Amino acid sequence: MAKKLKILNKFKKENIPYFEEKKRFLIVILVMFLLIVIAIRLLQIAYAAYESQAKLNANINQALYILEAGGMDFNIDLDKIEPSPDPYIYKFSISNFEGNRHSDVDIEYQINLTTTTNLPLRYELYRNENYDEATATDLFENATIKQDIDGAWYNYLEGTEKYLFPYTEDMTDIYTLVIYFPEENKATTDYADNLENIEVEIKSNQVTE
Repeated sequence: MAKKLKILNKFKKENIPYFEEKKRFLIVILVMFLLIVIAIRLLQIAYAAYESQAKLNANINQALYILEAGGMDFNIDLDKIEPSPDPYIYKFSISNFEGNRHSDVDIEYQINLTTTTNLPLRYELYRNENYDEATATDLFENATIKQDIDGAWYNYLEGTEKYLFPYTEDMTDIYTLVIYFPEENKATTDYADNLENIEVEIKSNQVTE
């Protein structure tokens, strides 16, 4: 019996190095697997961010440049808009540089939108975001309807936030205006001859502090 125990103990001692080596090998395999999973996830995140940015920068309809304090405005043409299940998308960008020209002071700006109410349209405005992302913030949520001295009604969005362009950086903000004209309006001719006007106003000033 003693001889049998002696042989068994010898067998266990001889196999300890084998089990330790196998254990280390399994740990290495597990670590490598985790690193591969993490690398794949990081690549997915990077690609998704690249795809989102590429989508945001695509099909910009108009580029505007703020090189000094002041103001500017432009109108968006909606002559051909028709009821549709899909929204109409209009993009414009605002930059503090144009080619080799660059603002030599810090500038902040705010953006205002004014639209007529001739058509039953719904508007959404997004800054540096794709409108169809779950976390996108609609800047048009606080729009108000106002009447001018001639009795005409307008949707009005006054920018409550100012955005900074430091002179030390080339910066561009991209805005996406999303316009919905519900498809059910195809059933009526009430809006056949109506036109809608959208005015975008940018006010900028020099930051002196």
